[in-house]
Amino acid sequence: MSMFYKLIILGLILALAAPFIMKKPDGTPFMTWEQFMPGSKDILNKIKSSAKSDTQLYRWKDAKGHWQYTDTPPENGQGEKIAVKTTINSMKTIELPEGYQPKKAEPENQAAQSSGLSLPTTAPLTEVPNMLENIEGIQKKFDARQGEIDAATR
Repeated sequence: MSMFYKLIILGLILALAAPFIMKKPDGTPFMTWEQFMPGSKDILNKIKSSAKSDTQLYRWKDAKGHWQYTDTPPENGQGEKIAVKTTINSMKTIELPEGYQPKKAEPENQAAQSSGLSLPTTAPLTEVPNMLENIEGIQKKFDARQGEIDAATR
């Protein structure tokens, strides 16, 4: 019985493909893709153009002072137009060797003097190692809590 179904499916495929394969006396096929699916080229062109072009966004502050982002301009016309690049850059991550330790950070004023640049930060660079230690402690607490939850739900 399964051979019968396979022949039926093969016949349906051939019946659907025949108008595209068979030729009229002038050598053109009986049916083209555009006749079968009108507007398909427009859809493909839109997809191709949207992948290459940048996306336009608008931003503005609302009455409460919060930033709002949309793809249509605000009604009052006070929005700032932003071009968002749709290309994505990515890099493969690398595994650091075991025992790798980053270099000790220079004090903030020495780093700025040696490079001749002032670095914009929201926290002093001397506090970053302490902040990283705090983050690791918090992560350990979360991991321990997750272990307790896993043990309780088994």
